[in-house]
Amino acid sequence: MQKFIIKGPNKAVKGEIDISGAKNSCLPLMAASILFKKKVTLRNVPFVKDVHTMRNLLVSLGSKIEFSESKKTMTITNNKNHNLTVPYHLVSTMRAGVLTMGPLLARYPQKKIKVALGGGCALGVRDTNWHLAGFRSLGARNNLDKGYVNISTKKGLIGGVYKFPKVTVTGTSNLIMASIFVKGSHFVKNISIEPEVIDLINFLNNSGAKIKFIGKRSIKIIGIKELINGTHNIIGDRIEAFSYLCAGVITSGKVKVKNINPNHLRTEINVLKKMGCKILAKENSIILTSAKKLKPIKIKTGPWPSFATDNMPMILAVLTKVSGRSQIEETIFSNRFMAAPELNRMGALIKIKKNKAIVVGQNQLTAADCISSDLRTTFSIILGAMAAKGQSKINRVYHGLRGYYKLETKLRKIGIKIKSKN
Repeated sequence: MQKFIIKGPNKAVKGEIDISGAKNSCLPLMAASILFKKKVTLRNVPFVKDVHTMRNLLVSLGSKIEFSESKKTMTITNNKNHNLTVPYHLVSTMRAGVLTMGPLLARYPQKKIKVALGGGCALGVRDTNWHLAGFRSLGARNNLDKGYVNISTKKGLIGGVYKFPKVTVTGTSNLIMASIFVKGSHFVKNISIEPEVIDLINFLNNSGAKIKFIGKRSIKIIGIKELINGTHNIIGDRIEAFSYLCAGVITSGKVKVKNINPNHLRTEINVLKKMGCKILAKENSIILTSAKKLKPIKIKTGPWPSFATDNMPMILAVLTKVSGRSQIEETIFSNRFMAAPELNRMGALIKIKKNKAIVVGQNQLTAADCISSDLRTTFSIILGAMAAKGQSKINRVYHGLRGYYKLETKLRKIGIKIKSKN
């Protein structure tokens, strides 16, 4: 099993990183290809492990997929009807498998669809109840049998109104896709407006869908008859970009991230500025110069445009080296502080009280053997190891490879002393 060995402390790292396409945008876009009768071409594709898993899933459903990793392109062709069972072995490691529910329901509303409940990172309660409640608002019925959700309708999907009890990214994407061919119009309220959701909406609208904003978090979906072909350039990955910016912060270095819209990180950029970093945001890049003495800060995660929960583990690692007392309040997931015990093993001082982390910055971290437990925790521990004195060994890094493309190569490019070992 692959592990990373990092020798620290790494100081004043410097360099440029080309940010890959957003994994969290690519996966729903791939799922949306089910809606199309012919071809969907995606550009700026990040060929991370989750994308390969979704590719295998779509192939198992009957899609034909051609791709070029060097050109970052993928073409998905649907020349025949799909299989309607999404198997457990292909969604057990990737929560995004649930995103096939919506498009399958839209395309085959009067057939019996079976989707295995998925996996992914162990971040706490992430059930599909709101997805299913959204489908019921269209007239779909569902039941759970042997780990599979069975979904179908008698008379097809009919427009109505649904309000999400709480903002949900995958729930929003799933219900939007399910509503594309609805009879009449469907109104969806309290939706996620994360950049990745907007990317999906833009793709569908540019391909012929009729999705209109009627408020900040409310949309009207006017049913259409069919989608034929689609082409889309995937947005840059804001989580990956912030991760590498944090590498610059924790090492007192200077890092430039390219192929990223700074507006997608505006709250995070403001946080880094308040801590004392100098930021130069251009149209498609961000240059960060870390301050030698950083200031402690209070952060609260939330739906976009608030501080992203996916970015929280990285700033947690950074704060372990910031003199003073910082606080992070996590409002999305119940089990998001899984990096804390590993960082504490390096000498950090992090105390968790319910959904809050109190971080007292330390002058020195020391190397340790660590275990990664989820995607973002992997990078958080890597950040800690960068700053720690000595040689750290990070096990189970396959979690990180689910979402970071060429992680080791990009870290080396900015001067991090890292190597992998099986």
